[in-house]
Amino acid sequence: MKKFVVYLLLTAFTGMLYAQNPDCQQNISDQQFSKKYQLIKSKQNDNSRLQFSKQILRNSCLSSNQVKDIAFLFENDNSRLKFTKIAYNRTIDKENFYDVFDAFVYFSNAFRLYDFINNNDENNNNTNNGNLVTNTFEFPNYNYPPYNNYRGTKNCLQVVSENSFNYIISQLYDIKDDQEKYGKAVNLIKSNCLPTSGLMKIGSLFQSEDFKLKFASEAQKSVFDIDNYIEMKQIFNTPSGRSRFIENFSNQGSVVIKTCEVNSTQYRNVITTVKNEKFNTNKINTAKHLIQSKKCFTTIQIKGIVELFSYENSKLEIAKYAYDFTVNQSDYYATVSKSLDFENSKKNLLNYINSKNH
Repeated sequence: MKKFVVYLLLTAFTGMLYAQNPDCQQNISDQQFSKKYQLIKSKQNDNSRLQFSKQILRNSCLSSNQVKDIAFLFENDNSRLKFTKIAYNRTIDKENFYDVFDAFVYFSNAFRLYDFINNNDENNNNTNNGNLVTNTFEFPNYNYPPYNNYRGTKNCLQVVSENSFNYIISQLYDIKDDQEKYGKAVNLIKSNCLPTSGLMKIGSLFQSEDFKLKFASEAQKSVFDIDNYIEMKQIFNTPSGRSRFIENFSNQGSVVIKTCEVNSTQYRNVITTVKNEKFNTNKINTAKHLIQSKKCFTTIQIKGIVELFSYENSKLEIAKYAYDFTVNQSDYYATVSKSLDFENSKKNLLNYINSKNH
């Protein structure tokens, strides 16, 4: 009986240790990893790979490179995100976890992982001893234009979150070569919406006036508050650099601003992609991702996406989510509510829209 009680106490204590996710001190050997990697690879689908990976992580710790290698085995970006979230607390070198972000197809999922890690570390009392997240970035003392109450011309709809912006900066801050920094910066801001102040901070990281000008020209496509963009001139250190930027902005400002739209080909691809998802949860996640990445839908297009769903709760969820990514919001309720089957859902949508406009 005493032995049984001792066994129970030990089991409970072990469970407590695991629940607290203590820092790992040593990752599995290359030989062990190779065997486990092949076993995960042999699984027939992402769900099986994820379940087997969870079993491995219960008893083993990995390096960031090992997590990255396993992440590449998943066919779906959402599965990669689920795995990497679980793997983070079982990784010995959290300071290198940035490398894992390269496994994602979509930057939006890398942002989601960054947000998860940031929240995770905050919940662990912000110890930040060698952990991934740091907001100790320093920038020049420019006159950064505010954008919270901006009422001018908008070049895109929804500004990236602070955590997502910190992730972008963290990927660029320590890169010394301007050519490498430029290529990565363009990829990170592409399909995202940033305020002039954020783009000024990114632009300040370049050493060369030529690369600053090159970045400023490209970044204009991703700026939220286009009327403030002239303030980008502050990133230039020389009068000639500022003059070149102002001349370029004056000549191309009205041309570079992109039309906010999802064309018919893009829309058909969205519909096909969402339709091809077999499970309702995956369909919702895919629809949200595509709506967020494309951004500029009409109410008619959103109505078509909502009608792809069979469950009323799912229809309402997508109808609410898509409101911020629609160009003609004044028509939103009249058009999109037609895709909802129940009066209660329509009322719910109307209340949501009203709350967004107050």
